[in-house]
Amino acid sequence: MRLARIRIVIVVVVALAAALFGVTRLFAAFSTEAQATEVGSLEGLNVQVTNAGWVGMDHAMAGQPGFQMPPAMMPGMPEQGKERFSVTLSVLNTGDASKAARLGAEFALHTGKDAELVIPQSDTFGELPRLAGHNAVNGTLFFDLPSGELDGSTTWLEWRHGGSTARILVPVNGAGPQHQHNP
Repeated sequence: MRLARIRIVIVVVVALAAALFGVTRLFAAFSTEAQATEVGSLEGLNVQVTNAGWVGMDHAMAGQPGFQMPPAMMPGMPEQGKERFSVTLSVLNTGDASKAARLGAEFALHTGKDAELVIPQSDTFGELPRLAGHNAVNGTLFFDLPSGELDGSTTWLEWRHGGSTARILVPVNGAGPQHQHNP
């Protein structure tokens, strides 16, 4: 009788240890952040960053002749202390059917300095509601942030599409499009 109780206790202890190990692994899996990859794939759409960099915008008016207009009065310019960062994307529908896409509203930038995501200030995707099967579109997202805000090793886009999320690496060493002023 005593041997049977010992066996039961051993089985219960082993079962509890296995359950505890399983629960800790489950919590570890939920707490692990998704890794950023070069190509994000969600619901038959693939997204890849093709270019990223700072946009050269001359909004320092000091020393310019005439009326000195502050940046707040220049429509579309980043606010004082911020610069514009551009991320150009290629989006491909790999399936046969058209896919819903609101690309300008589906992305946010993780800069590496804090956990807060930065939403785009503007984009060039326009009002593209759907992307036809086996078609691609290129567009650029523009983010306004302090120039020292980016950390090249931890900069990525968070893409939220159709209830799923992917992270896409953003190389920070490229040059963005240059803003041209008329003489």
